[in-house]
Amino acid sequence: MNLEKLETKTYNRSAIILRPGVICRFGFYVIKGCLKSYVIDNSGKEHILQFTPEGWFVSDIESFMTGKPSLTYIEAIEKTEVRLFPNLISENQELLSKEEVIEQNHKLIRNILATNKRLASILASTAEERYLEFLKTYPSLFQRLPLKLIASYIGVTPEYLSDIRRRLMKK
Repeated sequence: MNLEKLETKTYNRSAIILRPGVICRFGFYVIKGCLKSYVIDNSGKEHILQFTPEGWFVSDIESFMTGKPSLTYIEAIEKTEVRLFPNLISENQELLSKEEVIEQNHKLIRNILATNKRLASILASTAEERYLEFLKTYPSLFQRLPLKLIASYIGVTPEYLSDIRRRLMKK
């Protein structure tokens, strides 16, 4: 299967493309725009798991691979064009060329590494360190995302993030 032959789809800002309880049928490779994946806790608070800018891949991997209902949301932060990757393990799917498999594995591995790094950061870093890691991981998103989303991602209030940014600018 040629990557250009995969279906592309455009989602408007705020479009939810995956929600809990629905089986994830695709992986989403962002061509243009940005997605976020997140969960909502029992009190209604949103916890952002990751951002997916251009060139990144996102999916609810467990749902995608096992057919179990998803536990996460995936939402477009801005108008976003994605390439839809079907589950290639399922029947009736053409196989990717060796080069395409390697390329997609690299993108998936990059995603997993970023997720693991994020988890370690949440467990062992200060809010300031998490913010600096966000800037390093997502340099193209600093100007594009509202402060509220960045604050949610690093686990602080927008007001506290403003304080962090002020302190860093003074350094």
